[in-house]
Amino acid sequence: MKVLTADQMRQVDRLSTEVFGIPSLTLMENAGFNLHLAIQGRFDEPEDLQIAIICGKGNNGGDGLVLARQLITRGYSPDIFLLAAESEISGDAAVNLNILNKSNYPVFEITSGEQWYATAANLGIYDVIVDAILGTGITKPLRGFYSQVVSDINETDAFVLAVDIPSGMFSDSVERPPLSVWADMTVTFTAPKIAQILGEGIEAVGDLIVAPIGSPSELMDKPEYFLNLLTAEAVSSRCQRRAESSHKGTYGHVTVISGSRGKSGAASLSSFAALRTGSGLVTAFVPEAVQALVASVHPEVMTTGYSATDQGTFSASAAENVLADLSGKDAAALGPGLTTHPETIEFVHSLVRHSKVPLIIDADGLNAFSQETSQLVNEHGSPLILTPHPGEFSRLIEKPVSEILHLPVETARAFAVDHSVWLVLKNFRTLVAAPNGQVFVSPTGNPGMATAGMGDVLTGVLTSAVGTAVAQEASAPEDITAAVCFGVFLHGLAGDLAVDEINENALVAGDVIEFLDTAFEMLSNH
Repeated sequence: MKVLTADQMRQVDRLSTEVFGIPSLTLMENAGFNLHLAIQGRFDEPEDLQIAIICGKGNNGGDGLVLARQLITRGYSPDIFLLAAESEISGDAAVNLNILNKSNYPVFEITSGEQWYATAANLGIYDVIVDAILGTGITKPLRGFYSQVVSDINETDAFVLAVDIPSGMFSDSVERPPLSVWADMTVTFTAPKIAQILGEGIEAVGDLIVAPIGSPSELMDKPEYFLNLLTAEAVSSRCQRRAESSHKGTYGHVTVISGSRGKSGAASLSSFAALRTGSGLVTAFVPEAVQALVASVHPEVMTTGYSATDQGTFSASAAENVLADLSGKDAAALGPGLTTHPETIEFVHSLVRHSKVPLIIDADGLNAFSQETSQLVNEHGSPLILTPHPGEFSRLIEKPVSEILHLPVETARAFAVDHSVWLVLKNFRTLVAAPNGQVFVSPTGNPGMATAGMGDVLTGVLTSAVGTAVAQEASAPEDITAAVCFGVFLHGLAGDLAVDEINENALVAGDVIEFLDTAFEMLSNH
């Protein structure tokens, strides 16, 4: 599902009319009808509701006026408040206002703070308040009259339904607006907007409904519309029932190159997560100093030990043997629990330069790139999937975390395209940036997953997903992208299922592994 900017959305609306001949009035009518459906679907006896519809003077207000008419024709008696003089209304909104006027249904004009003050005193009588004030076009904080209206709406106990976007929210920004309507539900049209998916103020959106209003789907298939929202339907194809004739090799043999003395748990988590995600065979490549410990945790995971430093980390000389043992494998994880011992960094550099299998790089594998990012990622001999959190990404690109968080999509996309890698930028909404410039947002995951070991589990999940794709001869760039997106979505979904059973404060990485099977089952039903 595409995620659009305000300008892109306007372009889709315009082309729907100019190219496909769909009148803009029809698009507005469909928007209002979908708002009515949202109210009908939310409440058991909606005809008993006291409803206020607060409209601005633009198209957002026009959508609210259509909703009002849809409700009136079904026996409702909503109160309609217009935050402008009727003479200021133009275009399609004016057409819909004229229809209401000809039916003699009252529309209350409010053009000043004084007039609003009297209305605000009675807001407590409403069960539902519809915010049809401002749409996706605003870029400046609310001031004066409108800021008072929004503040008063937020003070009520009413169910608040936002039309397209909560008024005051900046459609294209991830930053929290100073003030916006705090909605219980938002019905947005055609496609979600950036602030509704990635914004710091996402809680103000409430339940998000994406409603089609008639724009042809082919208008969305432009390469420049590069931001996408992952859905269960989009990734579920990777959860098909296994063929009767399949065997271990059908699902790949992957390795997890990880661990060190004191950090053997990272190797255990990653390797077992890979096995739980469906790999036919998983071997943990670990320093010989911790091989016995890792081998004792999960008997289903094979282990191979390699030469270690005095501190129990991979030695530089281990690289030659590891590269030889990677022959015939389908994918490898590199990084969890490695440490940044100088010899281990040299070991990582050798693997990245010479590996012939896809590498999923996390944690200390990423830290080994610091100061030499461009040189290493430009010399890689196989597909690279990098999985940094913002702090690790900051070290990779030598930019402050604040800059990354301000422009996460643009920053991740530029890095992936410039270096021909896949970048999984982990955050409260994880991004997958592909080398072709497409970026995918996963809506799964929760705050309970902000704890040690979650990244190790994700690394194992991704390694399995990529390895299975390669084993099944689906190793083209688009196949790698699909595998990575599936892994990110699955990992977050397992975390969401886990937190339904376990308090988010008590959630640990191993819990997510235990819920991978339930996540698979849920996706297979889509």
